[in-house]
Amino acid sequence: MRILVAEDGLMMRRILVRALAGWDYDVTEVEDGAQAWAEFEKEPFRMVLTDWVMPESDGLELIRRIRSANLPFYVYIILLTAKSEKEDLVVGMEAGADDFLVKPVDHNELRVRLREGERIVRLEQELADQNRQLRETQAALVQSEKLASLGQMAAGMAHEINNPIALVANNLAVLKRDVASAFEILDLVRTAQEDLAKTNPELAQQVAELAEECDYAWIRDESPALFDRSLAGLKRVRDIVQNLRSFARLDEAKLDYLDLPEAVTAVAQILQHELSSKQINLKIEPDNVPQILCEPGKIQQVLHHLLLNAIQASDNGGTISIRTSRCDTGVAIDVQDHGAGIPSSDLAHIFEPFFTTRAVGSGQGLGLAVSYGIVRDHGGSIEVSSELGLGSTFRVQLPVRPLASQSVGGSHES
Repeated sequence: MRILVAEDGLMMRRILVRALAGWDYDVTEVEDGAQAWAEFEKEPFRMVLTDWVMPESDGLELIRRIRSANLPFYVYIILLTAKSEKEDLVVGMEAGADDFLVKPVDHNELRVRLREGERIVRLEQELADQNRQLRETQAALVQSEKLASLGQMAAGMAHEINNPIALVANNLAVLKRDVASAFEILDLVRTAQEDLAKTNPELAQQVAELAEECDYAWIRDESPALFDRSLAGLKRVRDIVQNLRSFARLDEAKLDYLDLPEAVTAVAQILQHELSSKQINLKIEPDNVPQILCEPGKIQQVLHHLLLNAIQASDNGGTISIRTSRCDTGVAIDVQDHGAGIPSSDLAHIFEPFFTTRAVGSGQGLGLAVSYGIVRDHGGSIEVSSELGLGSTFRVQLPVRPLASQSVGGSHES
């Protein structure tokens, strides 16, 4: 375990360092509180052994800085001093020290106190791990319920929309055919216009006036294109419904092969409204990647989360790129935005359940946490690189097939 020793006395510092090294501690030594804080800012230590009275910044100031640093883990601090009064002990403990040793330090007592500190640090770490697992489980349960609701909604929408689309499309096709036949009849009538004018000039005049009033020539020329555009619009609606079904994977087995470029296109279609509302230019750059064996619905859920996050991070008129490619472990998907970027202090937490940088009430902070769990369960990895003011890139790497020992969705694929 790494330990920081802050002691201004050279002889005492050497004695402490020699003893700690003999007990297999990884020791960093400094001679005053300012140097100690500088080392601590570079990479925090889990244990600190500090003198009380030091130049530049004393031990109490160092302790207060560490306690106010809002670290994600606990630091065990032992305060060394020649002071032995009860009031001094109280002052040191109130500053945030965990333990108190009076100089000259007895080595056996120091070793016992350090072992106690290690035990507390490890217990705190175990508790943090258990808490993280609990939060991940809670997030997975919440997301599972959301996915079930989404599947039911998608099934109902697809069924309800498909029926009227089919009806209208069939009627338009029949109408297009019959109108074409009606125009053939009307064209024959117009060829007999001169003969009709000789035999019944009044009727011929009515026909001519009606043809001019309804702009028969325009209808005759434009009606095929009108029918074609209407059928194309219905086909687009049908494609949207199909993409919705593909997104929800309502009628497929839990474990199946997935074409990643098609999945990216389907997810982009689902989020088309969000892309259009911010006038975002989406660049999809597919590569010749193999299909992967996975739980398609869950992988598409990951793509949905990543693209939605990129949209939310982008400015109006921005650009988002989605690239699929081969990698050493199988296939890779990169989702890149050019938004504000993620602060380095947040990068270590973005995959934690319920962590969000968005305004209170505008997000639950579950998307990336659940995505991380899905990718992990598929034997893959998800990473992020970001620079403030330049944007972020999320990279997902997935195997083409899960390992024989890899559990996906609670079942083993052999």
